[in-house]
Amino acid sequence: MFERAGDRIEHGDRATLIATPSLPRVPHMHALVPREPIGADEAEALADELQGGMTFRRLLVRDEALAGELAARGWRDEPLLLLGRDGALDPPAADALAEEVPYGHVRALRDEWVRSQPWAAGEKEVRDAKEADRRLFEATPTRAFASFEQGRPLAYALLLDGGRDGMLEDVYTTPSARGRGLATGVIAAVLHAARAERHELVFVPTDAGGRARALYERLGFEPLALQHRLMKGHP
Repeated sequence: MFERAGDRIEHGDRATLIATPSLPRVPHMHALVPREPIGADEAEALADELQGGMTFRRLLVRDEALAGELAARGWRDEPLLLLGRDGALDPPAADALAEEVPYGHVRALRDEWVRSQPWAAGEKEVRDAKEADRRLFEATPTRAFASFEQGRPLAYALLLDGGRDGMLEDVYTTPSARGRGLATGVIAAVLHAARAERHELVFVPTDAGGRARALYERLGFEPLALQHRLMKGHP
């Protein structure tokens, strides 16, 4: 699985810490991942110890019981579902056409999505998110695919190349163009490219309770694993 590595990754006896001190307002660039079964008291103590210099604590866990106990203590739980699709399968049919483009052609759509997020409260947060993207895409070969209307991109998706596997990422359609099959079009384009690259598996992370899950499953993705993203405090 791809790991959104930050400036520093530390492996301890009990947990792995991913941190990007230079981007303190971008939540996904920070995480504490327990490496062994632990209880809620120890999880909170580890978070305080290793993330004490931040305005928020962020844990990634797969233990349902631990996630439930932390949620009861005031942690915000955003379950992330990992879905996968055999890379050799035929891509789905799509009415909307999509084409590969330089990432710069879809940057405005990416900015639009970032500004819709609750943690992107100001221009500083938006700039930090752009910098996080730049670092990620420099570290991982990334291709962009988009659907256009009169020269304007309306939907896009990314394919991140992990070698044997690929990841579908950032599927987004501008609100005024939703319901027209554009998301299916860009996903199909990604899957065509992934098959040409002979990726054995294409996977996509999505909110477990979000509307996108039904779309991915209709296009042949199947659940692989559930991860709980738990956060306390604010960036």
